[in-house]
Amino acid sequence: MINHTNCPLCQRKLETVFSTKDYLVSDEEFDIVECSDCHLRMTSPFPDKDNIGGYYESDEYISHADETKGVFNSIYNMVRSYMLKRKRNIIVKSSGKKQGRILDIGCGTGHFLNSMKESGWDVKGVDDSPKARKLVKSQFEIDGLTPEDWLNSDETYDVITCWHSLEHVHKPWVYLEKIKTQLSSDGVLIVALPNYESADGNKYGANWAAYDTPRHLYHFTTTSMEKIMFNNEFLIEESQRMSFDAFYVSILSSQHIGKSIINGIWNGFVSWLSCWVNKEKCSSLIYIMK
Repeated sequence: MINHTNCPLCQRKLETVFSTKDYLVSDEEFDIVECSDCHLRMTSPFPDKDNIGGYYESDEYISHADETKGVFNSIYNMVRSYMLKRKRNIIVKSSGKKQGRILDIGCGTGHFLNSMKESGWDVKGVDDSPKARKLVKSQFEIDGLTPEDWLNSDETYDVITCWHSLEHVHKPWVYLEKIKTQLSSDGVLIVALPNYESADGNKYGANWAAYDTPRHLYHFTTTSMEKIMFNNEFLIEESQRMSFDAFYVSILSSQHIGKSIINGIWNGFVSWLSCWVNKEKCSSLIYIMK
């Protein structure tokens, strides 16, 4: 396990906010700590690279699951189809290109990359999971790189995406430094992350499913994202809502506290409404950067 006492961005002392646990695999307890300056939160302690793999070993880990089981996952897959179209539109609009070269970091089972491939893009993915890389190759004939292979490559891309993946990375600033060298001169970086200042984040507190300890090592807000991106010479040009995440996260969070799915749907609806009044209250945000 790795303990952090100071913020990696500001070097301020990290203070414990509350304790939570791994609801998915181990039931182990972890602290959520926060920097008083940039408000970056971290899981403490978190597993090192050699030991974190065991915390992903669950059939319920949906980002690496590719079978439709039950009503909940069926709805998830329907929303995913909608989001694939929306992500394509975001990429075309932000990059000004209908086709080009794209890299997806944390590509999971590759549905996003396949969607881009079908639109004529030259695609490549990065994922730490051998299972995920195997699925991407067998189902979609798309090459998946290990993080180490990607970090040692020198290819360039028009767009690089991190859909809910940067929070899993042990040293995200190392990834950002590499991304900076691989983007073309007018390239676009798109990052989607949970937002713990969201309405559902405030509602559930330590039981908020998007903390997902210890798989999520870092926990962001708009303020901390601006800080880490500025430090790595990226400018956030725009942020957009991921409105449906409020429902998914609220349903899981309600299960954590023994409440019904209906309770989760209602709280998700309240959070969904909140984010249309104030974007900063959205459960997850998409950041578009150059």
